[in-house]
Amino acid sequence: MLGPSYNLIPGHKDMKLVSQDYYVLDNHTVEENIKDMLTGLANDYKDARCKKILKLLDLNPLAKLQAKTLSSGQKQRVAIARALTVIPRVLLLDEPFNNLDRPLKEKLFTFIVNEVKKKKTSLLIITHEADEALKYSQKIGVMDDGQLVQFGLQDKVYYQPRNLKVASLLGDYNVIKKVDLEKGSKTVLKKQLFLRPHQLYVLQKPEGADLVLTEPTLYFNGKCFELYGETKSGNGVVVYAFTQPKLAEKMYIKIK
Repeated sequence: MLGPSYNLIPGHKDMKLVSQDYYVLDNHTVEENIKDMLTGLANDYKDARCKKILKLLDLNPLAKLQAKTLSSGQKQRVAIARALTVIPRVLLLDEPFNNLDRPLKEKLFTFIVNEVKKKKTSLLIITHEADEALKYSQKIGVMDDGQLVQFGLQDKVYYQPRNLKVASLLGDYNVIKKVDLEKGSKTVLKKQLFLRPHQLYVLQKPEGADLVLTEPTLYFNGKCFELYGETKSGNGVVVYAFTQPKLAEKMYIKIK
């Protein structure tokens, strides 16, 4: 930001917004929509850049069609293409990929992250998806009721959430209290501890256990096994295991 004497106005050439609305030129073809963002550049560069963006967004079959003939999902991809044709100094993404399938979304995010690193662009992503925030950001800010409740490096916000709401927004979590710990536990707690499920693991024997879970239930979620149970105080705990643990009446858990 260049200071109070420098005016930021809508349409500023060094800032771009990819929004949930579809900003396209309806009476132009998809190809023309993309090349419209490359005004003043050499034709060879225009053609090469347009070709790359069409391929990136799987728009080649639609290149010669007018935007007004497209479905809303196709228009969304054209709007994204227009914004990404020339990477600005500041790029704002307002949940733009919600309606895209996962492989295309992954491809787009990878492209964007690589481009902004090369051009040293500042990138701001608005999202309700914890996976997106954790995977693609360097820093995370959590908003609640119009207030910024926590801001910092993504791993710090993930592992050291300020409150239960922040913890829950970023994935499964456990709140471990003193009363949950077994007598022989070497874990020292002043009040309570936020732990993600992968920060716990299952022991085969009671020796060295920090927690004992009763009424255990096991699920497979496609990536790992999820073990649910209750501590002696009745506190619910979830543990991720990458090999299937053998269920028993009591499950012995260690804090990593």
